[in-house]
Amino acid sequence: MDSATIIIDQAPYGYEDAFSGFYVCIACLNKGVDADILLLGDGVYAALQGQQSEKGIKFPSVEELTYLIFPEGSLFVHEKSLKERGFGEEDLVEAAELINDQELCEILSSKTKNTTFLRI
Repeated sequence: MDSATIIIDQAPYGYEDAFSGFYVCIACLNKGVDADILLLGDGVYAALQGQQSEKGIKFPSVEELTYLIFPEGSLFVHEKSLKERGFGEEDLVEAAELINDQELCEILSSKTKNTTFLRI
């Protein structure tokens, strides 16, 4: 495997999916494998800044994990998914890169060779 793209489409709290996806990405990067995270659907909540999950639901914050993949890996956030949930680019963590539908298609098609896609 030359690279990995982890697709997260579940909300970060209530499930382990987002945490697992970020840790898989971090492990890949630590082993020298190019890795990125793509947030779609409810997965975009993982890239919102100012999360305080420790107080409300007593879970560690996913926000802190977003900074552990940057700058070696990319954190792509689907713009349409974000807007459908009432948020904008100003609500995202600094490491996030907002992408539109065309850029999403380009990312997925450019990474088809030698890339493992993991939907978490």
